[in-house]
Amino acid sequence: MLRELLQDKKTLIVVGPGGVGKTTTSASFAVHAARSGLKTLVLTVDPARRLANSLGLEELGNQEVRIDPERFREAGVELGDGELWGMMLDTKSTFDAVIERYAPNREVRDKIFSNAFYKQASTALAGSQEYMAMEKLYEIREQRSYDLIVLDTPPTANALDFLSAPERLEDFLGSGSTGMLMRSMKAAGRVGLGLLKVNAFVLRGLNRFVGSDTFVDLLDFISSFDQMYAGFKARARRVREILRSPDVAFVIVTSTAEAAIDEGGFFYDQLVRSRMPFGAVVVNRVRRPYMEDGDLEGLPEHLIGVARKTEAMKAYDGYHVSRFLERAAQACVDYEILARVDADRVESVRERFAPDRDKVFPVPLFDRDIHDIGSLARFAETIADARSTGV
Repeated sequence: MLRELLQDKKTLIVVGPGGVGKTTTSASFAVHAARSGLKTLVLTVDPARRLANSLGLEELGNQEVRIDPERFREAGVELGDGELWGMMLDTKSTFDAVIERYAPNREVRDKIFSNAFYKQASTALAGSQEYMAMEKLYEIREQRSYDLIVLDTPPTANALDFLSAPERLEDFLGSGSTGMLMRSMKAAGRVGLGLLKVNAFVLRGLNRFVGSDTFVDLLDFISSFDQMYAGFKARARRVREILRSPDVAFVIVTSTAEAAIDEGGFFYDQLVRSRMPFGAVVVNRVRRPYMEDGDLEGLPEHLIGVARKTEAMKAYDGYHVSRFLERAAQACVDYEILARVDADRVESVRERFAPDRDKVFPVPLFDRDIHDIGSLARFAETIADARSTGV
């Protein structure tokens, strides 16, 4: 059962395509863990704020916020001795904190903070959000005392970047081209950079491609950042170690849609290739059949015949009753067909994840909207009890 995963791990990284209930699943994991007596943090990198709303909050910030136990009592949910905390990553604030940590002195720190390129790069640089999420995860694991951290990531296309974010940022800061720029600047000294700033011909040429001001800001940024590169590299190495720790597991959330299954399978392949710890795949919103195969044939006529024999229905216009029952019966037939398609798709997921087919957990379609702590708690019980042999 999935509850065993929640008990055995210290960090769950929940990934998957958009629209499959990934954030709801993450929140449910956290709610169940908290109700099991664990001090739990759910951290989201998805800016859609659905997590905050489901926990009864207007918003989450870059600092942990404890969910008031009174919210559980109001929802009729017993929390027990556990604690539930929530947080949403702010990439800029996290990047600023990293600069504060590694800057050798206040002058370097202030110079980076005032740099125009940094102001853009701290949120727009490829991999910055993913790298900062790993930084925040590292910080929380090392400096806090949570029993379980659940990391809710953006859709798969971005979540894949978590696996390579440390390397990509290292590549940018330590690449050959960046190194060449640094060596040239150090050889020329500040005079060389000053000559570049006043050489109108050179600046006009640069402006055609990246903008002369942007290029100068980039050089200034790299020059300042060079003094912190060693610290970043060491930290990135430790982040990679965390991602491969035995107390960490990646949970892939998908649905029975073919596109979602393909994306989930692609991410699974990346995990295996990167030697990352795979925990489970949750196949969400699976319709369960209620009738045997033979029951579909003649179902509309059967329902209509039964309804016409009831005293209550005799008082209504027969034509409209029949039309209503036909539509209702057809809806039942359509649902049963979709349920059987879902069963086939779940089996295809098991085949796609064949080496770990015992870690495929189908979760049934919930019968109500999940938007508050009460419904999260009910869904959490369903998902925690999910078995790999279920449909």
